[in-house]
Amino acid sequence: MNESDYTYSSIPNDVALKIASSLAVTDLSCLSCCSRVWRDLWGSDCLWEPLFKQRWPLLYEDVLKDPDFKGCRGFYIKQHKEMKDQADSVIKFVEKCLQSESIQVNDYLKAIECLKLMGFGFKDVQMLLLKPKLNVLLNLVGLHYCLNILKVPVTFHVLCIFHAFFSCMLVLFTLWN
Repeated sequence: MNESDYTYSSIPNDVALKIASSLAVTDLSCLSCCSRVWRDLWGSDCLWEPLFKQRWPLLYEDVLKDPDFKGCRGFYIKQHKEMKDQADSVIKFVEKCLQSESIQVNDYLKAIECLKLMGFGFKDVQMLLLKPKLNVLLNLVGLHYCLNILKVPVTFHVLCIFHAFFSCMLVLFTLWN
């Protein structure tokens, strides 16, 4: 078989689902752009239900009881957009505070309190606030929130936080020199 002989149809559905279910949300979304078959697979609730349950476990049980519930994928995307809008409001708040080139302790703590009131979980912070392109203080707000409010233990997951945080620190150090 040469390379052109390999197609999605040569992969059994259960194997394709297993592959897709091991991907992160962003990778899963990219996969959906590959072909119509992968896009159809992307729309499957069997992929989105575990992602939804993992990211918003407290919301999961309530949503399933809702008679208007139309599927995990649609709800996940809707909920993610809402969380992104809320994260954007915290980002704008911190950036506004930074116009004076520093942030007051009260403003820093207010940003953390906003995340708490919005019900951000670890995945929300990881996806929306711990980005190398964001201001390092926003990364620090996310890190502080995860460690002190969410009580995220220092495990593999926290390495994701430190990776984003130290990437920004490296940029700042380079600019300083």
